[in-house]
Amino acid sequence: MRSSGWVGMAKSDASDNGQNQRIDWLAEQIAYHSDLYYNQAVTELSDSEFDALWDELKQLDSTHPQLQRVGAEIDPGTVKVDHMFTMRSLNKGTTDEDIGHFVRESSLEATRFISQPKLDGSALSLEYRKGRLVRAATRGSG
Repeated sequence: MRSSGWVGMAKSDASDNGQNQRIDWLAEQIAYHSDLYYNQAVTELSDSEFDALWDELKQLDSTHPQLQRVGAEIDPGTVKVDHMFTMRSLNKGTTDEDIGHFVRESSLEATRFISQPKLDGSALSLEYRKGRLVRAATRGSG
């Protein structure tokens, strides 16, 4: 009896080790492909392939530090600006349930929505005064 407990424990440890290796591999892949995308303007994966890596890591370890990183490092000499309104990241909705939750949580009676395909790129804040562009700023690294 006792030996079966140890065998079961060994299988569990092996399973945990395999999962930890998968988590490490996913985090490394995400870091590598993020660097290519943000710092070198190169892509080796489609958006959906990258999203699959991200989603699997999130499923295996939702608090992994790699999931907290957004964007690229800020270039030296970049001027920091204060935005009039906070620019936040958007979570993607990939299921009917996600979209329904967003609508329920954010809508008032008179609210209408427009749905468009996602365009990849930078979030940009444009400030105009008297019809003239006076400042263009990104959200930075976050």
